Amino acid sequence: MELRARNIDKKSQEKKRGPSAPRSAAPVAAVKKEVREGQHSSITIRYGTLLCDTLQNMIRSSHTAQDFTYASVADFIRAALRAYKEGMVLTELNQNGPKIETSLRVDRDLSRFYKALPGRMRSKILERAIRTFMKQQAEAAGEGRGGGSSRSKGGKRQKTG
Repeated sequence: MELRARNIDKKSQEKKRGPSAPRSAAPVAAVKKEVREGQHSSITIRYGTLLCDTLQNMIRSSHTAQDFTYASVADFIRAALRAYKEGMVLTELNQNGPKIETSLRVDRDLSRFYKALPGRMRSKILERAIRTFMKQQAEAAGEGRGGGSSRSKGGKRQKTG
C-alpha cells in the first residue's frame, strides 16, 4: 500500500512539472513503424463446422503420410487466403450449415486484404477459397501419386497388360 502511495505521489508531481527529461519523438516513431511492419495481426474468421472437420481430417491424414506441408488448419487457411489474394479463381460453392468462429494470426498484408473484402461476404468468400484451395491440393496430390488404378466409364477396373 505504501509503494502504491509513493507511485501516485510521483505521478502527480510529474503532471504538475511535466516530464523530467525531454523525449525526442522522431526516433521512437521510426522504430515503432519498423517493428509494426514485421508484426502479425489477428483476424476473426467464420467457416462451416463440416469444413473444419474435413480440414482437420485432411491435415491429420497428410501428417500420417509424412506430408508436413501444412502444420495445422490455420496454416492451410492462411495459404488458401494468400492464394485467393494472388488471383486464385473460386470454383467451389458455399455450403449452408452451422459455423465456427476462430482467430488466426496473419501478416499485415493478408490482414488488410481480408478486411478489405465486403463485410457481409467475408465468411462466404473465405469458405469458397478454402474449398477451392482444398480441391486444388487434392488434385495435385492425386497427380503426384500416379492416380491409382485405371477405371472405365462404368467404374469397373480394366485389366492392364
